[in-house]
Amino acid sequence: MSAQGHPDVEARTAQPLCRRVAAGQSSPTEPACHATSGDAFDIAIHVLRQGEMLSAAAGEAGEEVAAVLEGTFTIEAAGESYRLSKGEGIIIPNAEPRRWTCDAGSGRLYRVINRTSLGEQAGAAA
Repeated sequence: MSAQGHPDVEARTAQPLCRRVAAGQSSPTEPACHATSGDAFDIAIHVLRQGEMLSAAAGEAGEEVAAVLEGTFTIEAAGESYRLSKGEGIIIPNAEPRRWTCDAGSGRLYRVINRTSLGEQAGAAA
């Protein structure tokens, strides 16, 4: 079936529906964070140096899916601790506290956080 004549065709060609996130490099003075957000998700690739951390307190972040692209990280989440290396990932439940620490000289971390899951929990508690 042809898309010609469909009312959304012009809108789709005028503005892309998808967003690209570059893997990027860090500079000697600052870590890099390549990120984008949609209606429901925050997606980022973080480039960290040894000892640098990313964290969120309880109730501050939605469900998270993350994977280590390079290096090693210690993740403390939901009262548990894991050491993850390249090719490993984790799913962190909604609203649980979390702290990522880069253990290697440098590391690259891919994270997707579902913002709507945090809102759903707040609505259920009301």
